[in-house]
Amino acid sequence: MSRYDTTPSFEGRIAHHHIVDFIATIGSAPQGTYILAVPPTTEAEVWVAPALTYFRDIREVASNASADLEDAVDAGIKVEPYDINLLTAEGLFAGRTTARCTLYVTEHGHADLRHPSVRMADNLIYIDLDPKLVQKAAADVGRPVTIDEAELLAEMPRRHRRLALVSGRAITESYELHLITLEQEAALKAAGTVTRADKKKTTTERPRSVPTGVGLEDLHGYGEAKGWGLEVARDVMDFVNGDIRWDDVDGGILLSGPPGCGKTSFARALATTANCHFVAGSYASWQAHGHQGDMLAAMRSAFDEAVRCAPSVLLIDEIDGFMDRARDKENSDYLRNVVNGILELLDGSFDRTGVIVIGATNHPDTVDPAIRRSGRLDRHVKIGLPDAEARLAILRQHLGVGEDFALKAFTHHTEGMSGADLERIARDARRLARRERAELRHTHVAKAFPRREPRTRSELRHIAVHEIGHAVVAAALGATVQEVFVRGDRDPALSAEVAGAAVIAPLAGRRDREWYLDRAAHLLGGLAAETLVFGEHADGVVVDLQEATNLVTFALVSVGMGGTLASDGHVDPEALATARMYDPALKRHVDEVLHEQAERAREILEAHAEAVEELIELLILRRRLDGAVVADTMTSCAARAPAQLSLTV
Repeated sequence: MSRYDTTPSFEGRIAHHHIVDFIATIGSAPQGTYILAVPPTTEAEVWVAPALTYFRDIREVASNASADLEDAVDAGIKVEPYDINLLTAEGLFAGRTTARCTLYVTEHGHADLRHPSVRMADNLIYIDLDPKLVQKAAADVGRPVTIDEAELLAEMPRRHRRLALVSGRAITESYELHLITLEQEAALKAAGTVTRADKKKTTTERPRSVPTGVGLEDLHGYGEAKGWGLEVARDVMDFVNGDIRWDDVDGGILLSGPPGCGKTSFARALATTANCHFVAGSYASWQAHGHQGDMLAAMRSAFDEAVRCAPSVLLIDEIDGFMDRARDKENSDYLRNVVNGILELLDGSFDRTGVIVIGATNHPDTVDPAIRRSGRLDRHVKIGLPDAEARLAILRQHLGVGEDFALKAFTHHTEGMSGADLERIARDARRLARRERAELRHTHVAKAFPRREPRTRSELRHIAVHEIGHAVVAAALGATVQEVFVRGDRDPALSAEVAGAAVIAPLAGRRDREWYLDRAAHLLGGLAAETLVFGEHADGVVVDLQEATNLVTFALVSVGMGGTLASDGHVDPEALATARMYDPALKRHVDEVLHEQAERAREILEAHAEAVEELIELLILRRRLDGAVVADTMTSCAARAPAQLSLTV
């Protein structure tokens, strides 16, 4: 590393804001020598360049404001207002400075602080990273974070912090990986195998280590993924006991879901339950080793460790970094070699007996299709947001309270929250209790939830019209409506959140042309209802339109329902969008079908107009309707005289 790190960076912005904050505390015309001891989670060298830049700005502003404030000149020597140096083994005698105020930067506990000259400094100040300033620095480099996320970033060492900020995963997930890394490094150190030379080698051997903490059986909200994991854990035990061969174990899975849904936690918990060694890697962490050859070596090293310490769980986070080679033409050679490298490790050509590979991604559609082929990560399970029961169980687990601590009152407050969100709520609640030096109470939990604002009746009516439109069309076409709900309040800090939903079970029966048309019709039911009631639809239909467009495209071009049996087998949304882009006739055909089904949905709603209006008012009043209420209302209104939907907003 160079003495002065001049690269604009997140760490540089952190240093800048703390320097500015420090200068503000010592006044406009300070004199003397100050030593700033920065936290060991950063590096003193990084603070020099931002400080020099800030001092230059102070000088320029001052000289422009008044001649009286210009730098003094004494015996031909220019006197600067500030200067900054690294504290070295020479103490305060290093460097030559004529500044009125000189800052020396070092790190907490550094040996240079023991130099005798340190006693001559006017002040020795220990600085801790302020989460508010870390939050400002993150915003400066284009990654806004919450104050809680900033606290987590402040705890990480500099290199972990950089990886967390540039990663596409949630900060909480990166923090969890950071803790895993610290745990692994501690294990190495305890075994006496870590030396400066070892750190440069990709072949450093790490002792076998099974994660401690929550096992898979204690996780909540993972649905199908949890069932799969528990079965695999049993199979691993049978394999270890010699009852089955490794070929009988399902050794790979692709997990997808929104940020914060707990994909990393799942992998770690599986390792705990199955008594497996745990290895965590990602596209970004492997790429950080250097050029392509180093990346491939780091990938192989992770697999080698997993095999050596088998049975093991190997997590490949951000596996969407191994993108579909057919889509990236600009970096095709580089990407082809990297993807071929991971395929070789996932294939039978690399003996990974005893290794369960878990690929995690927020964007499964961008993963190279070859990774998902049979024998690799051919099983794909989506982890969605937890339901009400799971949310309360997750919150209870993170709060560390028993069943006697009632949480049902918070069910509504937790709607739409991920496991990471609930962990943050619990952390904030415990912090509030600590500050009061009191036992955790329900008031602490309530205060930890974000402030919410009630929706107006007009907003609720708009949401209710849309969701009832979906529900009525779906029910009329034979689908099972499980529930319909609207949220009566919203978080003003969020630009978008789930405002309501019609929960509809998939249509039963053969997936023929009629099945696809019915599905498209009830996807467009919300749009049709808005058009009937308000005269036009709003932008909340974007997801419905996207899903309906891809559904119809798939039916027309992939399964032979569009007048031709020729098929390219397109399944993922990107491929379907590309097909429409390069085939104007197909795009027109899709548009025609969508208009037909939107009109069909409108006719269904008009035929059930009285039930639609009654259900809208019920939903606004109750906020949630069971599917049986929708069916009963439609049945009871069917024999009445036809009604027209009110256009009153």
